Amino acid sequence: MNRRIALKQFIIFSAGVAFLPSCLNEEKKKVTAYNNIPVEESELSVLASMATIILPSTHTPGAKEIDAHLFALKMMNDCYKKEDREKFINGLKLFESNVQNQYNKSFTACSAQDQQTIVAALNAQKDAKDDAGYFYTAFKQLILKAYTSSEYYLTNIEGYKLVPGKFISSIHI
Repeated sequence: MNRRIALKQFIIFSAGVAFLPSCLNEEKKKVTAYNNIPVEESELSVLASMATIILPSTHTPGAKEIDAHLFALKMMNDCYKKEDREKFINGLKLFESNVQNQYNKSFTACSAQDQQTIVAALNAQKDAKDDAGYFYTAFKQLILKAYTSSEYYLTNIEGYKLVPGKFISSIHI
């Protein structure tokens, strides 16, 4: 056997073995944009679906169209305490496991009607003290903050004015 052919086959085989683990763990990829909270891509799609249920799109763009779920994660990553971030992630995992136990599938695999039922049940538990209650309450508040501070909302719905009313100075010359 030629040495070049053997070396070429060895390199191809080594590259295949090196890439094999990334192919097997495709579902558990971490989102690297958030260094303080470990969020997987599957959890990111759960958050996007929940944002769509919380603020659906009608004749105006909804929460998913303005990426409110990404704003919520960025705020959670950058502005919240470590304990709150841990409660948020634990609540997200608890929420997903509860849905898995109840429906035998993930939140994103549920029908739109089931997703609305699940979020309505969470909304009814306003004073839940566990991590799942904290997760939903914090996420909903951040979604609403993202939407009401978006460019679309401030320019088209709220009618943003730089200085409302008439300015009257207290200094008389």
